[in-house]
Amino acid sequence: MERVVQQTDYDALSCRISAIYKGYLPSPCYQLAKCGYMGYKEIHMDYINGLKHVSRRIHGKVTRTLQSSYPVMNYGTYLRTVSIDLELNGILSKIGKDQRVQILDLGGGSDLRMVPLLRNYPNLKFVDVDYSESTKVKSKALWETQGLREFLKLQEPQGDQLVRSDRYELISCDLNDLNQTSVKLDKVTDADVPTIIITECVLCYMTQDASQKLIEYLINHYKSGHWVSYDPIGGSSENDRFGTIMQANLRDSRNLEMPTLMIFNSKEKYANRFAPLQTSIQDMWELFNKIPQDEIKRLKSLQFLDELEELKVMQTHYVFCKSQWGNV
Repeated sequence: MERVVQQTDYDALSCRISAIYKGYLPSPCYQLAKCGYMGYKEIHMDYINGLKHVSRRIHGKVTRTLQSSYPVMNYGTYLRTVSIDLELNGILSKIGKDQRVQILDLGGGSDLRMVPLLRNYPNLKFVDVDYSESTKVKSKALWETQGLREFLKLQEPQGDQLVRSDRYELISCDLNDLNQTSVKLDKVTDADVPTIIITECVLCYMTQDASQKLIEYLINHYKSGHWVSYDPIGGSSENDRFGTIMQANLRDSRNLEMPTLMIFNSKEKYANRFAPLQTSIQDMWELFNKIPQDEIKRLKSLQFLDELEELKVMQTHYVFCKSQWGNV
């Protein structure tokens, strides 16, 4: 199961590189204007070059996607990435640059959002957590990429820490094992510091029991914080077959399960997993319809999108959920 889920990270990286290559990311309207994500494309291209030295197989898998880059997928990646980036920067701006804060990116895989965030917020500490195979690949790719290695000020590995620095940690952990997770996080985080937790297509691959125990542990362990989660939902209307088709496709193509896809199959049910926290949730189609017209015009200029109804169907089955606790 671990290896199968790990492959989904390379899918996400492929989609992100495709969206960058086609010009969807970084967004001048959002990431550059509001988040200060300068050098965004260069960071990712450098990482891909570093990845080539680590695994030609993974590098080939990622770069092959560029030749079959469908607009509906690029739009989805754009929405997913920009929404999370805007939310993180909004939270960090409210906390302020003078206050210590930490981000836990659970199951973050090859994501590189720690670089612009660490650059923009000097009192931020960023902790990446993922399966051991994913962290091994990422750590080697970071070491192979001079610009990222120097920016993060990577120090020689120590114990089971493949990558470490004063402000960035990359730790291997199975989030399904709560004992292991709690012990490892205790070593690199401070429960008294405001904490932002990211789960981006992570909870959907965990069982209901394991994911609820993880949520309850973290919101009780850290005194104050925000939880930002992005996940698919199966759909709750009687004639909605999105979830059942998605599950069947994953089983047939990858022998992969999403145990809670049809349990938390609506926005309301998904938000309830964070009860009793103060929580708000939207599907991604709602967020798409809030994009300014100038930005929509820019997106349309990148690729011709003739599958608007398909985009709507897909994005109404992905949710963006925000929860908050404590005095932060």
